[in-house]
Amino acid sequence: MRYLAESIVTWLIKRETIPQKDRELYEYAAYTFILSMSPVVMVMIIGGIMGQLVESILIIIPFMFIRKFSGGFHAKHAWVCMVFSCGILFLCVYMVAYIKYGILINIVMVCAAIGLTVFSPIDSENRRLDLSEKKKYKITAIVLTMVFVIIYCLFLLTDNKTYAICIAEGVILTASLQALCLVEKMKLVSKNKGMLQ
Repeated sequence: MRYLAESIVTWLIKRETIPQKDRELYEYAAYTFILSMSPVVMVMIIGGIMGQLVESILIIIPFMFIRKFSGGFHAKHAWVCMVFSCGILFLCVYMVAYIKYGILINIVMVCAAIGLTVFSPIDSENRRLDLSEKKKYKITAIVLTMVFVIIYCLFLLTDNKTYAICIAEGVILTASLQALCLVEKMKLVSKNKGMLQ
């Protein structure tokens, strides 16, 4: 991804679209854009191959929007993130055909929504949030979570259970990655307490 970002910026500099002196800034911007768009591209490729393009997009939309503000588990390296993300997204798209709507999906969806509203945002090691940002991110995460819960309910009311399950998978996936991060933080706190005793 970094190579792709560098190549794009080099091409733009050669075309005299951007000045050489701003190379680093544009490389960072290009890298960030590519990184943020990669889940969409990955899920569209996976969904297209599996013949479930709409379903795959409905899974990734709540995941991308809520996760930006809720935080959660992040891999240490971009390539690990890509491999992990591809596997998880493939599994989510694959499972759409096999998950049957019922009370269990409602319970898990409600638990995921509650978890996201209670624990958001979770700081990333890469970027710590100040108090003002935490408040804004929390409100945004809560609003987005509620929006997708409403969309889930609307799909159920209009008897689009498959699409409702896709939205639920996106919300549950986001909450699951947040839960992983919380477990990791609890282990670290427990380890630090053990070292102090």
